[in-house]
Amino acid sequence: MKKKVTITSLIIIIVLALIFIDSIVSFSVSIKWFSELGYLSVYFTKLLAVLKLMVPIFAVVYLVIYIYYKSIKKSVIKLKRAVEVDLNKTKRNKKIFIIVDVIISLFISISISTTYWYQILQFNNSVDFSKVDPLFGYDISFFVFKLPLIKSIYSLIMSLLVILIIFTIVLYLVITMKDKMSDSIQNFNRKEFKNGLTSFAGKQLAVVSFLILIFLSVGYFIKSLELVYSPRGVAYGASYTDVKVTFLFYKILIVLSLIAAVIVFIGIIRSKVKPILIAIASIIVVIVIEGVSSYVVQNAIVRSNEKTVEKPYIQNNIDYTRDAYNISDIDEINFNVEDNLTLDDLSKNQDTISNIKINSFEPALDFYNGVQVIRYYYTFNDIDVDRYTLDGKYTEVFVAPREIDQDALKENAGNWQNRHLVYTHGYGVVMSKVNSVTSQGQPDFVIDGIPPNNKTDLSLDNPRIYFGEKTNDYSVVNTDLPEIDYPKGDENQYNSYEGNAGIKMSFLNRVMFSIYYKNINFLLSKDINSESKILVTRNIVDRVKKIAPFLTYDSDPYIVVSNGQFYYILDAYTTTDKYPYSQPYGDINYVRNSIKVVVDAVNGDVNFYIVDENDPIVESYSKIFPDLFKTLDELPQDIQDHFRYPEGLFNVQCDVLTKYHMTDPGVFFNSEDLWQISQNEKAVDSVSDINDSSYFVMRLPGNESEEMVLVDYFNMKDRENMVSLLAARMDKGNYGKLVLYRFPTDKTIYGPLLFKKKINQDENISKDLSLWNKDGSEVIYGDTAIIPIENSLLYVEPLYLKSSGENSIPEMKRVILLYNDEIVSANSIDEALAQLFGSKEDNGNNKDVQENDSSQVLTQSKAEELKGLYEKALEAQKNGNWSSYGEYIDELGKLISELTEE
Repeated sequence: MKKKVTITSLIIIIVLALIFIDSIVSFSVSIKWFSELGYLSVYFTKLLAVLKLMVPIFAVVYLVIYIYYKSIKKSVIKLKRAVEVDLNKTKRNKKIFIIVDVIISLFISISISTTYWYQILQFNNSVDFSKVDPLFGYDISFFVFKLPLIKSIYSLIMSLLVILIIFTIVLYLVITMKDKMSDSIQNFNRKEFKNGLTSFAGKQLAVVSFLILIFLSVGYFIKSLELVYSPRGVAYGASYTDVKVTFLFYKILIVLSLIAAVIVFIGIIRSKVKPILIAIASIIVVIVIEGVSSYVVQNAIVRSNEKTVEKPYIQNNIDYTRDAYNISDIDEINFNVEDNLTLDDLSKNQDTISNIKINSFEPALDFYNGVQVIRYYYTFNDIDVDRYTLDGKYTEVFVAPREIDQDALKENAGNWQNRHLVYTHGYGVVMSKVNSVTSQGQPDFVIDGIPPNNKTDLSLDNPRIYFGEKTNDYSVVNTDLPEIDYPKGDENQYNSYEGNAGIKMSFLNRVMFSIYYKNINFLLSKDINSESKILVTRNIVDRVKKIAPFLTYDSDPYIVVSNGQFYYILDAYTTTDKYPYSQPYGDINYVRNSIKVVVDAVNGDVNFYIVDENDPIVESYSKIFPDLFKTLDELPQDIQDHFRYPEGLFNVQCDVLTKYHMTDPGVFFNSEDLWQISQNEKAVDSVSDINDSSYFVMRLPGNESEEMVLVDYFNMKDRENMVSLLAARMDKGNYGKLVLYRFPTDKTIYGPLLFKKKINQDENISKDLSLWNKDGSEVIYGDTAIIPIENSLLYVEPLYLKSSGENSIPEMKRVILLYNDEIVSANSIDEALAQLFGSKEDNGNNKDVQENDSSQVLTQSKAEELKGLYEKALEAQKNGNWSSYGEYIDELGKLISELTEE
């Protein structure tokens, strides 16, 4: 008998193991992965929290079901036509019940603990915001950290209580109708049914109904708290009607529900229906009266006096929204556009002039992918904007990592060995200046090619990229097969992985990953040895989300070159939709950029750094996950110098600011000063959506040195004249500071779209545009820049020419400048500035000096162009590219002739 039991137990264990094999393997892989990264404590924080919740919840649910079963069991036996043997006769039924009870309790406890573990941890680790809501006087932390859990528990308990009542009634119907199947439904006796049900489960129904009404009063208390999220008034949050009418009725309903709970309990016990109906009807009547009263007050009193009665509630909405989106401390500056620039002013602001962006994102990315991928299995997923000190000069650049494109390998080298053992990594970055192009209008590279042709003083000790934005599949490294490092002529250079990442491919791990990836090659491959390692979750976004899924991540990670290594920086946000009175945008109504995540492109190391220690939400995270976050003191300054203000956050703040720059409730109510983010026209014949915010290196008016800033422009609502410019600072200890330049309203200031229209209306430029937009070519506008210099605005627009071929590459052909209503088109910024300022009469005696200076600017521009052509010719000669060499020599001759004629 014992042997039979043992075999049976063994079979059960094997069956369960097969059923749960995927979960077991997935758990094992997660343990090894988190351990490899040093975040096992973070992973176990969730597991331990779930277990700590699951055990007591399981015990409570099991006991509730057991006690309820016992009480119902006695009631069933009392029924005259009950089948006595079904619930009480054999031990077999008891075992079945215990198994069913365990399964139900386990399911409920797992479901609840996995759903609410994080809310409970937040509840227990809340941090004060040191700001209270104006209606209840509670700290904001109560609404952000505690109220969501209270509401969730309330909803859960109410659902379970309703299920118990339904279950009890259905059980009674099933048992009592069993012997009456032949009776007509017309013979149903309501009184008999009521008395029978009361006799069968009166106490159970009384207790459950009592609890439902008790929790109904709790529900109305929660509803009153949630008035801080009311959308009813002219502004988000509690309005006049909410506070004066709805809140009052909720108080009445809280008390009425408590009284009704007692009445219903007694009524059910004594089988008295009338008191029960009166109690429930009274609640319904009050609910109806509340709805009618709110409607009448809102439409008869509030609507006719809205500006006056809603004023304090509008002010709450303004204050809390501005605080929630961190726009309450913007430095606002009145910028009186005088357009009185001189050449001396340009000279003083040479750091801004020399960094004017004439290279644009989309054309540059097209060129990178058209020229610099080198091999089909490489790709540039994105171009990042950053700044480096190159040869002693603070320079804004485009930089893009050359990643392995494993999707391309599927079609061309799609066997398992190639995809996972041979083509394991990308190689190098491409970097070009944003303020200059070659004589052909192409990006001016300072790093390009494979191996990297590095014209900068940046070191590139290890240019390999094993972890990136497009690296979506696993790789097995240090195998007996060499890894392709980079192409070298008709051959390949090979490499063996020297990083720290990876899980060792022991026999057991090979078995585990065979199951995990459903691929037997892990076991059959003879190229995998004991020193081999598998790199998993190599996509940097997936990597950080797996460690900290509770953070919100910016959509634009960017690569940084630091001390010869590549690192990715990801901006992480803390968000909530539970900030009182704050207007929701999308699914949030509070956001902070409190975390910078740094990922090593070779080792895959992930580090989370707190950059905003004043954010209560990140403080709460730090208490929950004490081993997750680091301070900025632990991050090298060289990487900190590359922190960018994230465009995702900036765009949200700009969107909020279109309305919430108005801080006066009366002005806000009248919507008399609404803004909109400036529109932009991307192509000559098509108008796009919103103008993209852009990074620039410039010296902001009133400051002493250049810095990187993120800029966007605002127009009046449904108008094209610009009213303000917002800049986010990020250098020299000014990270996160916002500056709003307000333009005068008594004169027309061109926005980006008006600037584009001005270009199209210019007689000379429009002729060129018409000519270029023929014979299979099209003109593409680049990124618009509106640069504040002293008390003036300089408008810049690069124009690209692109043929209609499928793989054609756009080239920058003209730079258009607009200043003081005068517009010019030239081959370069210097030429355009020479046209603008060299031709203007000076009221003093400086005309000759200006013309001399402008000619010097022009000569310098030609000299730079000569130098560029000469360097390109030498490079072509060095590479044996005699066709290109001849073209460069011809262009050199033409340019020398032009200079000779001048």
